[in-house]
Amino acid sequence: MHSHIQRQAAGIMPLGMNRATMLIYIREKSGKTTPVEVAASDSVEDAREKIEQKGISLTGWNLIYFGKKIRRTQVLSDYGIKHKDTLYLREELQGLGAPGFLLTVAQSSGNVVKLVVSASDRVIDIKQELTREGAPGVDRQRLKAGSVELQNEKSLKDYDITGDAVIWMEDADERKSKEARKRKKVLTDKLKKRLVAVVFVIVAIIMLIWAYVNGKIQINF
Repeated sequence: MHSHIQRQAAGIMPLGMNRATMLIYIREKSGKTTPVEVAASDSVEDAREKIEQKGISLTGWNLIYFGKKIRRTQVLSDYGIKHKDTLYLREELQGLGAPGFLLTVAQSSGNVVKLVVSASDRVIDIKQELTREGAPGVDRQRLKAGSVELQNEKSLKDYDITGDAVIWMEDADERKSKEARKRKKVLTDKLKKRLVAVVFVIVAIIMLIWAYVNGKIQINF
């Protein structure tokens, strides 16, 4: 089953766009994403026509928003579709398909991103969506469920993620930087301990010399 990850953030309209219009993104099964200019007051049928004008055939395909089919007789605003939201294509033969669920991605920076996903979504698709939400590039993302790192070509269900869940995202570059700082700290601590030992020996030698010179101790040769 193809991915139907849904974004939950509204963007700012680019300069030059009419305030009555907005951009939505159409995500095809192949992963290709196409921007389409629509109005919130457009019916779903009107929106479908504009999408087809972009060269995307919708014959045999439903438009999906947050895991649900949007009906042609309704208006986009009826579904709360906003500027820069993403609609996904799903084959009509698949019916309603698997229901979506909420995936919360907690980043090491403290930011949290929430996506509506399905168990069949691949990890790589989720990473791509996170990048669109402002996360680091796909190659820098390290997603983890507990202590297990999620591999790009695996699906969520491969990790038994089939319902609302929280996963963690680390920035590979940030992790390397932390590891480098940790190694540096370990080396610095070792150096400090060695310096303390050397200083202790030097002080002990100086004290012995002082004691000998002042007759405090005698050394028999």
